[in-house]
Amino acid sequence: MAALETDVVVVGVGSVGSMAAWQGASRGLRVIGVDRFSIPGPFSAYAGESRLFRKVYAEGGHYTPLLQRSQDLWRELERRSGTSLLRTTGGAVTFYDEQNPVLARYLTAARDQGLAHELLRGDEARARFPEHVVRDGDVAVFDPEGGYLKSERAVVAALAEATRLGARFLGGRKAHAVEAHGDRYVVRTDQEEIVAGRVIIAQGTGAGALGRELGVHVAVRPQVLTWFPTVEPQSFSREDLPVFLRRAEEDGRADSARFYGFPSADGWTVKVAGSVYMDEVESMEQPPSWDPSYLDPIMAWVREFLPGLIPEPVRVALCADGYTPDDTGLLGTVPGMEGVAVAVGFSGHGFKMASAIGAVATELAVDGSTATDVGFMAADRFLAPGTRLSRLALR
Repeated sequence: MAALETDVVVVGVGSVGSMAAWQGASRGLRVIGVDRFSIPGPFSAYAGESRLFRKVYAEGGHYTPLLQRSQDLWRELERRSGTSLLRTTGGAVTFYDEQNPVLARYLTAARDQGLAHELLRGDEARARFPEHVVRDGDVAVFDPEGGYLKSERAVVAALAEATRLGARFLGGRKAHAVEAHGDRYVVRTDQEEIVAGRVIIAQGTGAGALGRELGVHVAVRPQVLTWFPTVEPQSFSREDLPVFLRRAEEDGRADSARFYGFPSADGWTVKVAGSVYMDEVESMEQPPSWDPSYLDPIMAWVREFLPGLIPEPVRVALCADGYTPDDTGLLGTVPGMEGVAVAVGFSGHGFKMASAIGAVATELAVDGSTATDVGFMAADRFLAPGTRLSRLALR
C-alpha cells in the first residue's frame, strides 16, 4: 500500500474540512485532505445552494464568539477568492407566535450579547415584510446582521484557496482508522497510508463510527429542500429582502410551522425548507429515495404563510446533517491522542459557523488550544472520565 507523509491530514473535506484545509495551508503547513466522495462532493451538508447566517441566535449567546469569528472569516475568504459569499443586505427576520418560549431565549441572547435587533408586531410588521402573512398573535424579530451564505460556492472557494497554498486533495477514499505511529499518526484509507503529525476529522454525515468511539450516537438525518415558483416574476428578488424563519409551536400541535427561506437566487423561484426530516440513515453513501408525502407539510406552510409563492415545488434536493443527542457539535481534541481534533455532529448549526469551526479545529490540532470559547462542544463529554484512546475507527 502506498505511503504518504504530510503535516496535517484532514479527513472529510466538506463544510468544515474544506475550511480546515484552507486554514492549515494558510499557516504554511503541508495539508492532505481525503474524502469518500469527490472533492467537492454532491452529498455534503452544504448541498442545496444556500444556508442561513444569523448573529442573533435563539440557540444561545454562547455561540456568539463563533458567529462573530465566522463572519470575519467569511469576509476574508471573499477577499481572497474575489467571490461574494455572505449576503447581509436584507438582514434576517424571524416570525414567532408571541407565546412561543423560544422567543424569550432569542431576545435574551440578543440583549446579553449587545446585538442589534428590532421587535415588530401587527401592521408595522406587515408593512415591513409584505411577502409574509403576519397573524395578530405574531411577533417579527429583525436581525440586521443576518443573511445567507452561498454554501456550495463557499466550499469551492476554500478548496481553491487551499490548493493555491499547496494543499492536496484525494477524493474517492474511504478512511478506515487513525492510529498512533510513534510521535505521529497514520491515517489508513482503502488506497494508502498517510503519516502526519496532526489530524483533523470532519467527516460530517460519515461520522457514525467516530461517534461510537467517542461514546455517542451521531444520527444522520436527511432533509428535503424545496424551491417554489413565484406568482409574479422577481417578486422575491428585491435587494433588501431579508432571509426569513418562522417558528410557530402552538399548544404542541404536530403541524406547528418551522421553516426558513431565502430571497430568490434566479428571479423566479424561492428556496423554502422546512424542519421535515426523513428517517435516519447509516450514511449518505447511498442517498435515500424520498416519498412525496415529505413535501406535504412545507407545501401547507407555503400556502398559509407565503401567498406570493405557488405552493407546488419545482425543484427538490437532499442534504443531511449529523445530530448528537444534545444537538450540540463535537469539537475538540481526543484524549490520549494529542494533535488529533474532531469537528462533527453540528446538528444543523454547522454551516453558518463552518469557517470558524475549521479555524478552531486547526488550532486545536496544531497548537493544542484555541482562544475561541468552544468548551460547551467538548468532543470527549460523552466519554467516561479518564478515558484515553490511541486509535479511532472511522468505519
